[in-house]
Amino acid sequence: MNDNSPVLTINNASIAYHTGKNKRWHLVVQELNLELMKGDIACLLGASGCGKSTILRAICGFENLQAGEIYLQNQLASSSQVHVPPNQRKVGMVFQDFALFPHLNVLENVTFGLHQLPKEERTHIGLEWLSRVFLKEKAQSYPHELSGGQQQRVALARAMAPEPDLILLDEPFSSLDVDLRERLATEMREILQTNEVTALLVTHDQLEAFAIADFVGIMTEGKILQWDTPYDLYHRPINRYVADFIGRGVFVEGSISNNHQVEIELGKLPLESHHHEPLGTVVDVLLRADDIQHDDASPLQATIIRKVFRGADFLYTLQLPSGQEVFAYVPSHHDHAIGEKIGIQLLVDHVVVYSKD
Repeated sequence: MNDNSPVLTINNASIAYHTGKNKRWHLVVQELNLELMKGDIACLLGASGCGKSTILRAICGFENLQAGEIYLQNQLASSSQVHVPPNQRKVGMVFQDFALFPHLNVLENVTFGLHQLPKEERTHIGLEWLSRVFLKEKAQSYPHELSGGQQQRVALARAMAPEPDLILLDEPFSSLDVDLRERLATEMREILQTNEVTALLVTHDQLEAFAIADFVGIMTEGKILQWDTPYDLYHRPINRYVADFIGRGVFVEGSISNNHQVEIELGKLPLESHHHEPLGTVVDVLLRADDIQHDDASPLQATIIRKVFRGADFLYTLQLPSGQEVFAYVPSHHDHAIGEKIGIQLLVDHVVVYSKD
């Protein structure tokens, strides 16, 4: 295979289920397109029921396509007419609950998919992968003796031991404590990168997605709305849904003014070059919590109406004189009371604007 050819290609894939008493077709995935190159770490991010896990199951071979194709290493694996069995696809899977065998020790769990090899070779490969996920000393332990994060790494080693072309991860952090998730996502990314593994993750948690993935696809109603880097998803959302889904922000009303600017209650902001709305056009401007900075010297004032302590900072909900509410992250040594007025200033690097319709 040419190193520049994709590991995974999905062309116009659609998946539907029979539902209800009348057995009507319910479309779960609609004309979805996706491509992963060798070494890519990608994520499908969306709310529950958007179709992201169904796509993973289709890539594995556990779901049939009603239309479109799935190619693995440029070989057709799924279409409405073709269905390569799961065990012939060279795809590894890390399940949501890790699915470790409680009666097998860690080494036996990792080597479970290598039964066709001699025992000595199985053991060598298993110990090698346990070393790569920093768990070689736990080879003789049993799953119940491990922490959640350790169990996750065992599941990852088991999936990678047969050296599949692609690793799929289905909500791999959902059963872990919230405090562990971002750190473990970073660890998993390092393991995948070090071993040049191509991986596709699905999650509903954007912090996990951003911590682990090079590319993220925002999904809703069986479609990918935007496939992009985490940075561009955050700063250049393609539509209102993506803008609202990513980060914490609000839309405030503005109007197009001269000098290619948009004017909002808090001041004027420069527009990017692709905006050509006529003067006076009323628009919605996205303001995120990191676009507003606390500044005691600023003449702009806002009233604190809610506050959430987050350790390093507070998330303040602020009310502007018009009644409009906005968010602001403020370092936690600025501990202001609810009802207090504070000075603020705009600090917007990427101005995101949408027309009213």
